[in-house]
Amino acid sequence: MAPIEQQIATTSVVENREAITLKYQGEKIFGILHRPLCEHPVPVVLICPGFAGNKCGKFRLFVSLGKQLAQAGIAVLRFDYRGSGDSEGEFSDITLEGKINDTLSCLDFLANDPLIDANRIGILGRSLGGAIAVLAARRHQHIKSLALWAPVFKSDPWQKLWNAMKSKSLQGEPQINAANQALLKNLPANIPNLEFLKQFFSLQLDNELKELQHIPLLHIHGALDQVVHIEHAKDFENVRAGIGQSHFIRLPNSDHDFSDSADQLTILKETKQWYQQTL
Repeated sequence: MAPIEQQIATTSVVENREAITLKYQGEKIFGILHRPLCEHPVPVVLICPGFAGNKCGKFRLFVSLGKQLAQAGIAVLRFDYRGSGDSEGEFSDITLEGKINDTLSCLDFLANDPLIDANRIGILGRSLGGAIAVLAARRHQHIKSLALWAPVFKSDPWQKLWNAMKSKSLQGEPQINAANQALLKNLPANIPNLEFLKQFFSLQLDNELKELQHIPLLHIHGALDQVVHIEHAKDFENVRAGIGQSHFIRLPNSDHDFSDSADQLTILKETKQWYQQTL
């Protein structure tokens, strides 16, 4: 099957792409801003990549979404967190708080762009970026819509495994067995530092989500996800039950990367429609 971008390609120009450079604590954050070819100011979506992810996304889904949303009159900013992708900084210095601050810097930039409608800002968060999106939305207080792809809800599964690994290591036993390797594939397999671990293990989104009940929430998760298990999706749904505008989509054939090509098209379609309806 043809790559996802080829399947949705059009022959006409539907956007302008701009290279964006921001700076936080002396380090540059690089991003790409998709601007629609229409009257301004326009709504915008900020995309938060997952742990050690980048602004293109797996299978270039972020690029495809940026193009589709721009065609629909919605701007999109894709960026790399400091210590990831093209942005400055070292991976070994990454913390959750640093990722939140990078996200807030991007949101402030968008809110002050004269071609952007500061009252119509949305966030898309992927995996750990989903948790970052929720935390940033809670702090920024001007977010109008949220979409989350396979987001992390809490760190309990990794914390329990980490504690078990430490205990077995002290006893001279193997640190990890094959059954748990998938769980540690992305989070926190390559732990940047102990501060990251401390902040990650304190992650809990119950109260944060309750404070965001007025913000529409789209949640998409693959049933075959072995990195962020489907239990995380159930936790999100339980917290949002009966409050706010929420839409939960389960993809029976998809893993954490959304490897199923048909589901990729579904994800793009549903996310585009969501922001058209809620921004």
